[in-house]
Amino acid sequence: MFDAQIFTPSVQGPIHVHVPPAGGALRRFRPPPPPVGNAAEIERAARALRDAEIYDGDSFLALTGDKRFVWSASGASFLMFGVWGRAWIAMGGPVGRADEFDEVAARFAEAARAARAWPAYYAVGADAAARLAAHGFVAEKVGERAVVDLRAFTISGKDKKDIRNALNRADKAGCAFEMRPPGPLGDMEPALRRVSDAWLAMKAGSEKAFSLGRFDPDYLSRFSLAVARRQGEPVAFANIWIKDDLVTMDLMRFADEGPGGGMDYLFTKLLLWAQAEGYARVDFGLAPLAGLDRQGRPSTVARLGAFIYSRGGRFYSFEGLRAYKDKFNPVWEPAYIAAPNRWRAGAAAVAVAALTGGGVRNLLRNSRKGLAAPGRRRQPFARIIGRA
Repeated sequence: MFDAQIFTPSVQGPIHVHVPPAGGALRRFRPPPPPVGNAAEIERAARALRDAEIYDGDSFLALTGDKRFVWSASGASFLMFGVWGRAWIAMGGPVGRADEFDEVAARFAEAARAARAWPAYYAVGADAAARLAAHGFVAEKVGERAVVDLRAFTISGKDKKDIRNALNRADKAGCAFEMRPPGPLGDMEPALRRVSDAWLAMKAGSEKAFSLGRFDPDYLSRFSLAVARRQGEPVAFANIWIKDDLVTMDLMRFADEGPGGGMDYLFTKLLLWAQAEGYARVDFGLAPLAGLDRQGRPSTVARLGAFIYSRGGRFYSFEGLRAYKDKFNPVWEPAYIAAPNRWRAGAAAVAVAALTGGGVRNLLRNSRKGLAAPGRRRQPFARIIGRA
């Protein structure tokens, strides 16, 4: 609250008027967003996922327990999202019936406007980005998704020698691979938790959310698990979402870089298993902020991407993630942020970092250093992302 002094010709001296701060008043009258989905709504999303005609490699994140939902009138389609300030960020595009894409997108935008918020989408593919353009959204590339075509995958040839050597070392060390069907973790939970805790300790980090899965026994019980063992003990694992001809890897944890304990063994064995089972593709997920054009006159999101690349933390190495997945010769499919305008696209990227966890704090710690586009003076972080 503050007192404003107003001078008038007919009154001697100032009149003191008590004026409430506008931000607080607006917040009091802003309708709240829908609550985070409860157990019943998550089960509803799981049923919609099973029957979905449209989905992407991240659609399973509807089951993490941290998403809010907008549904079609039929209840067969949904869109999941998170809230950060006035930003409503959808994780991927609509999921469910193909003929309900536009309905769900319109309902999401209407609900955001009713709450005096603004909507955006994270990690949508090219087709969804094109359809969202009809709803007034502009798309900015935010990364690339690594999808391996199993019909062409092989570990033969000189360029795969390192992979074959890693498999041979693992076999000699007594390593084995298994696919565990969905269900309670049971007696395996303590061993898998030890692997997960060791991985977190190596990364000096903590569990993330929103755009990433996390170690949660109830969440993991919904998926098949790819497990690597050394001398009978789990040393690496990943939960796997399977839909139609697509196999998607979500959470991946390993205890050490020894035989069978690193990513090479688990990734390769998973690819060979999926190939033998007749699946067509394996989605290794998004390499965020990879493949962005940071030359010439970069976009807001590209400049933010360069900022994170150059000053990013230790928890997820974006450059290393891209370089690592490249060894399996994936097709790199573009992923986009779709927002009402390009300034909001930059703000949406920051919101995703905040929702995922820890990203904004790390960025702000380095914000005084700024980021300079080629040929331009360095700019403060607030100028890079624009106003929300």
